[in-house]
Amino acid sequence: MDGLGVVVMAAGRGTRMRSEQAKVLHQIVGRPMIRYALDVARAVAGHSVAVVVGHQAAQVRAVLESALAGQSGGAAVHIVEQVQQLGTGHAVLQTRAVFASSKGKAPAAYLILNGDTPLLQESTLRALLQTHRAAGATVTLLTAILDNPGGYGRVVRRTAKGASGAVHASADVVKIVEDRDASPEERAIREINVGTYVVDGPFLFAALDKVQPHNAQGEYYLTDIVDMAVTQGHRVAALPLTNPDEGLGVNTRLQLAEAEQVIRQQIRRR
Repeated sequence: MDGLGVVVMAAGRGTRMRSEQAKVLHQIVGRPMIRYALDVARAVAGHSVAVVVGHQAAQVRAVLESALAGQSGGAAVHIVEQVQQLGTGHAVLQTRAVFASSKGKAPAAYLILNGDTPLLQESTLRALLQTHRAAGATVTLLTAILDNPGGYGRVVRRTAKGASGAVHASADVVKIVEDRDASPEERAIREINVGTYVVDGPFLFAALDKVQPHNAQGEYYLTDIVDMAVTQGHRVAALPLTNPDEGLGVNTRLQLAEAEQVIRQQIRRR
């Protein structure tokens, strides 16, 4: 997409992996997990890519630089360090200088990805970008409908359900509530935030400057820009995944093994 900047968040430690190694360095089919996010980011970026590193920054940087060595063409990739891990909003904010200093105009829009979603497909991201354009939205997020949504941020829509109980994909998003901050009614919502967003360029960093850590963890949540967009009268759209597993993050060794089986099956089919 012309004018599209991509941010890949890969700064977290991943404590649920119970490993001394940074989560995004764990391998899937012989490749570090971060390589999958990097490849799909470069495939769709029309401007440049910024990868945010933090925990074991030197090791993650080395893997990224090795992956990029000898490659010509494609979007430029910048590696940015988040020295203190103060939340997803703070992570994205670290990329502002990189995009501002890029040659030519700043990105017209940003795609924000997580480094721990190796099953996310390029076709899905293109569909998300198309949804963003067609809806005339300021923020568009990728969602999934789960039978057991515990632990994930819930997507609260203006009209959450129809008479059949199904989610209306056309219903605007009102807010995202983290699981630990959700009310009992909000925890009953089955639509969860995958953590992949498209945000209009002029809006993103202006909104992040205003984010405050008003939550139980004292972190700067990227999800707070959804509330800001709604408050300012902007449209927030969402695209539910056809296959919910595609967008879910790898947070444990069990999930790592499950992701490996999915990718091995994809290789066998090809």
